[in-house]
Amino acid sequence: MSIVIRPYAAGDRAVVIGLVHQLNLYEDGISADRARDLKAAEACLDFDLARVARDGGAVVVAVDGREVIGVMCFVLERPPPYLRAEFAQVGWVSELVVDERHRGQGIGTALLEEAERLARRHGVRRLMIGAIVGNHIARKAYERFGFRPAAIEMAKDLG
Repeated sequence: MSIVIRPYAAGDRAVVIGLVHQLNLYEDGISADRARDLKAAEACLDFDLARVARDGGAVVVAVDGREVIGVMCFVLERPPPYLRAEFAQVGWVSELVVDERHRGQGIGTALLEEAERLARRHGVRRLMIGAIVGNHIARKAYERFGFRPAAIEMAKDLG
């Protein structure tokens, strides 16, 4: 397998929506709060593309031959004002999905390496990523890559 990481193109749209849909279904099995329809996956991609257009960053895909098998969205963000000046800009990996048939082959790591390269190119000194509580596979992978917990978000559903 020879993986190429390249910028997202309009022709990738249907496959990328399918990948985001896979992620939503997987995460819904853990959190029971993810939208399970393709329209939600499409909206998620559109949201990421709009953020990249507005704030900077990139959406990239991992390709094996001609097949898109992964996607990563890297977005530049201004952090809250309580952070020190050297963190005036933060890079966020807002989406990272590898097709379930290709997981465990280093593709996620290649996408994270691309996120780190993009962050360094933009002069970013902090790269962030999130994993929902209970997604132990993602959390372990991110920790192996060098991420460490930085904050805990808490939720209370008000049924």
